Amino acid sequence: ASCSASGDPHYNTFDHRVHNFMGNCTYTLSKVCNVSERLPYFDVSTTNEHRGANTKVSYVKSVQVEVYGNQISLLKNKKVNVNGSRMNLPVFIEKKITIQSSGGYVLLETDFGLWVRYDGNHYAEVSVPSNYGGLLCGLCGNYNGDPNDDNIKPNGDIASDSTDLGQSWLVPENNTICSSGTEEQCDPVLESEAKSNIACGMITDPTGRIFKDCHTKVPPENFFENCVYDICFTDGQATSLCYGLQAYAESCINAGICIEWRNATLCPMPCPGGSIYKSCGTRCPSTCLNISAADSCSSLPVEGCFCKEGYVLSGDKCVPESSCGCMGESWFTSYPCTERCTCKANNTIVCTSWECGVREECSIQDGVLGCHSNGQATCQVAGDPHYFTFDGMIYTFVGTCTYTLVEVVNTNSVIPITILGKNEDRGLRGGTYLKEVYIDVYGVRITLQKSQGILLNNERVYTPVENRLRGVSIRNIGRFIVVETDFGVIVKYDGNHHLEITLPQSYFSKIHGMCGNFNDNREDDLSLPNGTLVSVSQFGNSWKVEEDSDEGCLSDLREDDVPPCTAENKPVIESQCNVLKSDKFKACHNLVKPEDFIQICIYDMCQYDGMKSTLCNIVQVYVDTCRNHGITIKWRNSTFCPLPCPPHSHYTDCVSTCPSTCNDIFASSLCEKTEECTEGCECDNNYVLSNGQCVPLSNCGCRDDDNNYYSAGETWITPHCTKRCQCQKNGVIKCKSYSCDSKETCVINNGKHKCNPTGFGKCRIMGDPHYMTFDGLVHHFQGKYTYILAQTIPDLPDTLTQFSIEGMNYPLRGRRYITYLKEVLVNVYNHTVRFRQKKELVLDGVRVRPPAHPHEGIHIYQSTTRIYLKTDFGLYLSFDGNQNADIKLANTYRNRVEGLCGDFDGRYRNDFRKPDGVWVKDVNVFGESWKVPLKRTTSRLRRDVNSKDESEEEPDPGLFQGCNENQLGQENRTSRCQILTDSNGPFIKCHSTVSPDFYFTSCLFDMCVEGDEDATLCRSLEEYVLACQQQGVSMESWRQQTVCGISCPANSNYNSCMSACPASCNDLTSPSECESPCVEGCECLPGYVLSGFDCVPYKQCGCTYLNKYYEIGEIFTTDDCSQRCQCTESSTVSCSNIVCGSDEICGISNYSHGCYRSGPCMPNPCKNDGVCSETTNSTSLRFYCECSELYTGPNCEAEKIGNKTI
Repeated sequence: ASCSASGDPHYNTFDHRVHNFMGNCTYTLSKVCNVSERLPYFDVSTTNEHRGANTKVSYVKSVQVEVYGNQISLLKNKKVNVNGSRMNLPVFIEKKITIQSSGGYVLLETDFGLWVRYDGNHYAEVSVPSNYGGLLCGLCGNYNGDPNDDNIKPNGDIASDSTDLGQSWLVPENNTICSSGTEEQCDPVLESEAKSNIACGMITDPTGRIFKDCHTKVPPENFFENCVYDICFTDGQATSLCYGLQAYAESCINAGICIEWRNATLCPMPCPGGSIYKSCGTRCPSTCLNISAADSCSSLPVEGCFCKEGYVLSGDKCVPESSCGCMGESWFTSYPCTERCTCKANNTIVCTSWECGVREECSIQDGVLGCHSNGQATCQVAGDPHYFTFDGMIYTFVGTCTYTLVEVVNTNSVIPITILGKNEDRGLRGGTYLKEVYIDVYGVRITLQKSQGILLNNERVYTPVENRLRGVSIRNIGRFIVVETDFGVIVKYDGNHHLEITLPQSYFSKIHGMCGNFNDNREDDLSLPNGTLVSVSQFGNSWKVEEDSDEGCLSDLREDDVPPCTAENKPVIESQCNVLKSDKFKACHNLVKPEDFIQICIYDMCQYDGMKSTLCNIVQVYVDTCRNHGITIKWRNSTFCPLPCPPHSHYTDCVSTCPSTCNDIFASSLCEKTEECTEGCECDNNYVLSNGQCVPLSNCGCRDDDNNYYSAGETWITPHCTKRCQCQKNGVIKCKSYSCDSKETCVINNGKHKCNPTGFGKCRIMGDPHYMTFDGLVHHFQGKYTYILAQTIPDLPDTLTQFSIEGMNYPLRGRRYITYLKEVLVNVYNHTVRFRQKKELVLDGVRVRPPAHPHEGIHIYQSTTRIYLKTDFGLYLSFDGNQNADIKLANTYRNRVEGLCGDFDGRYRNDFRKPDGVWVKDVNVFGESWKVPLKRTTSRLRRDVNSKDESEEEPDPGLFQGCNENQLGQENRTSRCQILTDSNGPFIKCHSTVSPDFYFTSCLFDMCVEGDEDATLCRSLEEYVLACQQQGVSMESWRQQTVCGISCPANSNYNSCMSACPASCNDLTSPSECESPCVEGCECLPGYVLSGFDCVPYKQCGCTYLNKYYEIGEIFTTDDCSQRCQCTESSTVSCSNIVCGSDEICGISNYSHGCYRSGPCMPNPCKNDGVCSETTNSTSLRFYCECSELYTGPNCEAEKIGNKTI
C-alpha cells in the first residue's frame, strides 16, 4: 500500500483518507509504532516549507528516512545526504538499501519491501508491504484497512481536525518557528475556474479523454478537491494545477494504469540532454554501475525523463555509455582536507595533496566535505569604466583594449580562473565602456557580450546553461547574466556597463589584475607584478592582453583622473549626483559611503554633458552595492530612472536568484538561496524565462543532447554546417541534412554557424527610374504602380531565406509618363519594412525611428543621407528617402531571384523574364508583368533552356520613352553630365573601379526630362560617388569642382569620409563595429549624436524599448496594447499596464499601435494608402476612402488609366 504527500501538502493515507495540513516544520509521515522483532524498524518524516511570499500554503522540502541505523535525507533538486554526507546516485548500503534516480524521482528501496520516493519538489510517497498492516502510525495512518481511524494522535486521542492531527506529529527541532496554516475561503470566481474541465475538472470529467479510464481503479474525488484547493490558495498558479494532476496520475500508475496526460501546453516536463520524457518508463533505469538494470526490472512503471538509446545514468545525468566513470568530479577523501581526488578518463582516479587556504576551514557544508570559505570579496567595473578593486580602491581607466581583470597567480589549492574585460568607445573618445567579458575556466572560454549575448568557445548559447559545462551554470537573474562556478566564483554582467566579480576567501593573496591583488591592502593595488607602484594609466595599460585586443585599440594616455567638466555644466551635474546624499539612500550611508559614487557620477555625466542615463547607471551601482551589504532601497519611480519591464513581467526590487525557466519551471520554488536577490523584472504568474524572455509554458523551447537550449521556432545550423535544425512548438528538435554550396564557406559568425557567401551582386535603382540589374543590364522602365524589384523564386531551396522587395513608383511632378521610386517595401522574416519619402520608416504598419532591430536577423540603421537594412543571410538594402535605392545580394541567390532586378544568373540578355518564365524584348511588357499583386501563370516552366533567339537578341531598355533619341543626342552634346566621364575631371580615379556609363546615361535622361537643374545633376553625381566609396575609392574634393555644395542640418558638418554607420543615441558604438568603407555626409558635431536623423546633445537622447527607439517625452502603446509608456529624460521608459475597453480593439491607426474604437475605419478598409474617414447616414456609420491620384473605387482598389478605371 502507498501513502503520499503532495501539493501544499495533502496527505493521502494508506487507507485512502485525505488530510490537508499546511504546517511548515518536520512531521512524521509514517513509522513503526508497534515494534516487532521480526520486522525491521523505519521512520519516515517530511519537512515542509513556505515558498515565496505566500504563507498560506507549504510544500515538501525534504524527506528523512531512518532505517537500519542510517539517517538518509532526500532533498530538493534530487540531492541525497547519507548520514550527513552528500552522495552521488546510485547509492548502495550493505546490500540492504538502494537509492537511485527513477524517472522524475529519487527512489529509496530496502530489502524488506519499503520504498520511499520524492520528486525533489512537492510529491513524496511511501509504500510498505502488507505485513506492516496495523503496525504503523503518523500522518499516513495505521494501515489497518479502516480510513475512519486515520486521525489518531501519538497519545491515542482522536484529532479534532487535520490541523490538530498534523501538529501532534511534529518532530521537535531546535530554533524552528512553526505555523500550522489557516483555513481560508476561496475566491468564488477562482474556485469556478479551478473546477472547470480545462483545469481540475479534467480529473473527474467522465467524458474526458485523459483520466476517465482510471476512475474505476482510483476514485478521483479527493484528488479533484485537493487540486481545487491548491489553485485557490496559490492565486491560480499553473504549477498548482500540474501538482494536482501529477498526484492523480501517479496513483493511477500505481494502480497499473498508464496515462499520457502531459503535452506541450499542459504541464510539459522538459528533459535535459541525452534524455526523453516518458509517461510510463522503467522504475529501475540503466546506470553506469548496472547497464542492463532496465532489462530485469519487474516493478511498476514511473513517469519522468529517461536516458535515450546508448545513454545511461551517471549520477542524475544521462551520459553516453562510453563516458561512464569519467565525471570530471572532484572530492576530498577525508578530514582535514589534505587530499583531493578527481575522476579522470578511462575510469582512473587521480589524487593530489591539498591544503585549505588561510581564510578557509575544512568542514562539511550541505553534506559536502571541503575547504569552505568564511566570506567573500567583490570587484566591480561600472560606468566609464571605474574599477572597484577587491580591497576597496576606486580608479578610472579609459583604454579601449582587452585587459586582465582577474588572474590566479598561485594555483596551489585553488581552481585556476582568468577573467578579462574588453572595452570600447561609446560615441566619443574617452567615453569608454565595458563591451565583453571573457571567463577562462575548466578549459573553456565563456564570453558575455553587450546586450546579454553568451558564447561558449565562440558558439552561441542561450540561458539557462546548465549541465552543459560541469561545475558552471549561466542564468538570467534580474538585470544580470550570472555565471556561477561550483568553487564559489560568481560573475554578473548586465550587458551594458556593470560587472561584478565575487571571489571566495580561498583566493586571498593568490590573484592579480585590474581588480587588484586581494590582500586587504588597497595601498598596493596599483602595483605591477614586480611590486612597483605606478600611475593609473600605466597600471591599466600594463594589463593589456594582446591576443584578445582589437587592432587599433587605444591606450589610456590621460595624465590625471579629473572629471571632464565645463564651468557651465559642473554645478548642475554636481547637484544631480548629490541625490545619493538624500534621505532616500540614508539607510545605506553608514555601510557604503556615497562620496566615491558621487565623484564617478560627476565624471560620467560631464563626459556626456549631462546625459541622465549615466546618472541612473551609477545610482544603480550604488544601490546594488548596498544590496550586497544587506540593504534594499526603493529608489526608482516613474520620473527618476524607471526600469521598464517587457510584457508578461513586472518590476521588483528583489528578483529570485533562481527564477523559473523553461528548463526548470519549478526553479523559484526550489531555490536554496532564498535570502539572496537582485532588482529587475520578474515573470508574471504562469510565465517562465526562455532565453531572457517571459513566455507561457506552452511556448517553451527545446534542449539538444549537449544540453543547449533553443527557443520555440528557432532555427540553427550545426557545426561544420552539416544539418539545419528547428525547435518545434512541441519541444521536439527536427533536423535536415544541410551543406554549403560552391559559392559559400562554413564559418562561425557571432557565435552561430552559417554558410558565408564568397561574393555579392548589386541592383541599383536611381533617378526617373533607371535600373541596373544584378547581371548588369541597364533598363528604364517607367511604370507608375508597385512592382517586384527582387524576390526569391517559388521553388527556393529551404537552405535559403525567403524575401521580397517591392518598389512603389509615382509620376514625376507634372510628368504623367515619367515616374520615380517613391517607396521601397521589404518582406523578410515575417516582418514588413517600408522605406518612405524623407527617410520615414514604417515597420509592420507602425511608424518608427531608426535604428530598429525587429528580428535577430534584421538590423535597420541610418546615416544622415540614407536608411539601411541589413540581414544575416546576405541581403542589404539602402534608400535615400528620395528616389535612389541599392540592393546588394549574396551570390548564394544566383539564379534564385526574379523581378525588375533580373534573375542574377550572370547573363544580362535573359533578364527580361516575366513571372511565367517567358522572355520578352519589350521593357514595358516585362515591367508591367511584375506589377503587384503578381498574376503568375504556369504556361511554361520558369527555368527551361533559353532559345537561340532569346540568348543572342538584345533587349530594348526603353531609354527613349520620355526623351526621344534626338533630344538625348542634343543633351549629350551640351550636358553638364559629361563631368562624370571627363578624363581630367574629379571622378577619373574611380573609372577603373566603377564604370560611370550607367550614371552618365541616367544623368542625361533625367536632365533631359526634368530640365538642366543643379539638383538633378548633383543627384546623379552623388550616386556615382556613393558607388565609388562603397568600393573603397576615396572621393574627397569633387564637390569643390562642381556646383554640388551641400547644406548640412543643425549641429552637423560635411565630411567627405565619415563612418557609414554613425553613432546614434540607440547605438553609440556603431562606428567602431562598422564593416563598410567610409562615405560622405553630414556628421554630428562633437558632443552631438544622431537621434533619428537629427543631431542632438547627448543629454537629449531618447529611449530604446523592445528594440524600438523613442524621443524624450514621446508616449506610445506596446504592440500587444498591454502597456502605455512614456520616454523619460533618464533615457528609460515609464510604463503602466492598460487593457483595451470593451468597445475597443488593439490595432494600428495612423501608423501607431493603440486601443481604438472599433468602427468602419478600424481596421482600415482603404487600399493603396487611401485615407479613411467615417460618414453617417440615417441608419448607420459608413466609411469613405480618399484615394491618391492613381487609384479609385470604394476601397481605392482600382487603378486609374487616363480617365478610365480598370
